[in-house]
Amino acid sequence: MAASMLVLYATSALAPLFADDLRLDRAAVGLLITTTFAVAAAVSLVAGRVVDLAGPRRSLLVLAAAVAVALVAASFAPGYAWLLAALAVAGMAQALANPATNVLVAAVVPGPHRGTAIGIKQSGVQLAAFAAGVVLPVLGAAVGWQAALRWSAVVPLGLLITVMWLVPRDKRPAGGGSWWRWSRPSPWLARLMGYSLLLGTGLAAVNTYLPLYAAQGLSLGAGAAGAVLAVFGVSGLVARIGWARVADGMADVTAALRWLSLAAAGFAVLVCLAAPVWTPLIWLGTVGVGGSATAANAVSMLAVVRRGGATGHASGLVSLGFFTGFVLGPTLFGLLADAGGYGPAWLAVAAVFLASAGVALRVSDRRAVPA
Repeated sequence: MAASMLVLYATSALAPLFADDLRLDRAAVGLLITTTFAVAAAVSLVAGRVVDLAGPRRSLLVLAAAVAVALVAASFAPGYAWLLAALAVAGMAQALANPATNVLVAAVVPGPHRGTAIGIKQSGVQLAAFAAGVVLPVLGAAVGWQAALRWSAVVPLGLLITVMWLVPRDKRPAGGGSWWRWSRPSPWLARLMGYSLLLGTGLAAVNTYLPLYAAQGLSLGAGAAGAVLAVFGVSGLVARIGWARVADGMADVTAALRWLSLAAAGFAVLVCLAAPVWTPLIWLGTVGVGGSATAANAVSMLAVVRRGGATGHASGLVSLGFFTGFVLGPTLFGLLADAGGYGPAWLAVAAVFLASAGVALRVSDRRAVPA
């Protein structure tokens, strides 16, 4: 999971350096991120089916190779189009991440430990964000952004070797069919996709604009604004592990989704109130949104694994909803903030989280707790 997101976070961390070299404005840098998630969303339509047919081992090998190629290709980018193509390759790797890891967990991890396994593997996303933010700006300043990207390729190459040594060989799939075949999601899965779409929309807006809001809306310094994002990442990392484990002990895993979305809506309101009421509320709101909305994504993946069936296909479709939200969220938040200021934009985020709680009320899946 960390490797699949590494290109995205490396791009964000090194943007101040390569944007100057390639003469890119903020809109062009933003389009790189949007392109990554748009490609990830599109490929998610078939990625789950590919994983179900090819197996998690082969899929993880392809993922690792794609990330390594994307990092090295981006490091040699002579211009914007080349960089955009490299980020598109990274988007394909992102689409494989959840289906491959979910199928692997379902295959090799005993039932009582799957919640913990899902939480740990989902926390890899936050780990990548934290590591990239801490290491790559320093490394880029020392050796240049191109060399920093090449050094980053050590991570997917390490994953490649680890998968080859430790992950069991894939079994022949029980059913046949073509990788491009798309089947209509069940009503339960369709509702979970809708939930993920709303969750991703709100979460993407928070990810993108929280530091900017801290700097522009609250007049915090650059260091404090960066610390806000770091706190968000750490709280999300801890929450994904903890909440996935808690939810796995529940008869209905999806019940946790309702409470996490309600909590996220409340904490988003606190973020909004930091400007007009009391600036320190930004810290409480940040910890709360990171500990609720971010954890909800891990719980949704646990729900897919607990449901059984074609885990890869279901994971891909849930990821489709989530990645689509990541395409929509930053754009919609930016438009609202430009039109009416940060206050209405943050209240809209709270409303989106509240709407996701409403959808979660209809995503019920009561199962026996794994023994």
